[in-house]
Amino acid sequence: MRTRPESLPFCAYPTAAQVDQHGVQHLPEKLPVIDLTSGNTYRSHEHRATPATEVSDEQLLELTHVLGDSFAQRDVMCRHLQPGHPPADLADVTHRDPFGIGAFGPWTRTQLMTWFIRLIALTDPTSPRGAVMVNEDVRAHSLVTLDNHGRVIGGAINETLPPPDLDLDLRQQDPFLDAALEFVGPIMDMVGHQEAEATTVLAESYPEFADALAAGRVGHHFMIGRGDRLPRDDAFELTAATMEHFRDTGFSFVIVEAAKQWTGAACEALGGVRVHFAPYRTQPVVPINGEGTTSPDGFLSDKDSGCMLYLHQLTE
Repeated sequence: MRTRPESLPFCAYPTAAQVDQHGVQHLPEKLPVIDLTSGNTYRSHEHRATPATEVSDEQLLELTHVLGDSFAQRDVMCRHLQPGHPPADLADVTHRDPFGIGAFGPWTRTQLMTWFIRLIALTDPTSPRGAVMVNEDVRAHSLVTLDNHGRVIGGAINETLPPPDLDLDLRQQDPFLDAALEFVGPIMDMVGHQEAEATTVLAESYPEFADALAAGRVGHHFMIGRGDRLPRDDAFELTAATMEHFRDTGFSFVIVEAAKQWTGAACEALGGVRVHFAPYRTQPVVPINGEGTTSPDGFLSDKDSGCMLYLHQLTE
C-alpha cells in the first residue's frame, strides 16, 4: 500500500532566449475538463487540506506567517528583490483588524510578505483603516494544512477571480499596506499584466470562459506555500483540493499563475492548459539602486525561467 505521495515529474519552462515561446501559448480548440484522478498518485493521505472556514482566527493568522516565510524563502521573485528603507514613522503606528492589533515588526522579507497576505488577502484592502473587514470570499475558498497538534504547516489562498476591468479602490494612508505593496509592486505589475492578457485571450477564444468570468464562476489559486514541517511532495494536496473545492462549489474554471516550475508540474498533473508565459530575465524592470524595492541586477529573479499561467476547466 502506498504510504507517501510520488514526486511530481519535472516541468520544463522556456528560457529568456526562447522568445518564440513567450506570451500567449498555443491554445486548444476545445478545453479539456480536469481529471482529478490523474493526480491521485501525487496526493497526500497524511496531510489533508482543511477549509479555512473550519479553522480559528488564530490559525488563519498563523497561516499568514507560514506563507509569508515560505514566499520569502522559496519564491523565486520575493527572495531576489531587496526591500527599500522602512518608512520613518512605521514603528510609531499599529494595525487593527478582526484578527487583532499589533506593530509591524522587523523589516524583513518574511514580515513584508506576512503583512501583504494579511492586508491584501485575509482582510479587505478596500475597507477603511478604522474598520478593516475580513475578506469573506478568500476565507470561503482558501485551505489550510494542519499538523496533528492543530498547528498550521501550509496553506492555499484562493479567491473568486475579479473581472479584468474591476478597479479596486485600495484604502489610502495605511502605512502597513503601503509598505507591503511597495515591496511586492514589481511582482504584482508583472502578474497583473500577464493575467490581463491571458483573461482577455481566454474570453475571446472561449465564450464559456467569458460567461463564467462575468458570472463570478472563475476561481483563482492565488498563493500556495508550506512551512518546513510540511514535506514538498505533500503540498500538492493543496492544489488538488483547491480544484475539488471550486468544482464542488459551482465554479467552472480556475486559473493559476505558476511562478515556480513545481507549481507548473502540479497544474500539469491535473490537466491544466498553458495559457501565457511571462519571462523573468528578458529586460530589467526593477531599479538597482533607490529608496524603494530594488534588485541586484534589475531583473525580477535570478532564475532563467518565468511565470506560466494555467487554466483548468472543472466542468463541461
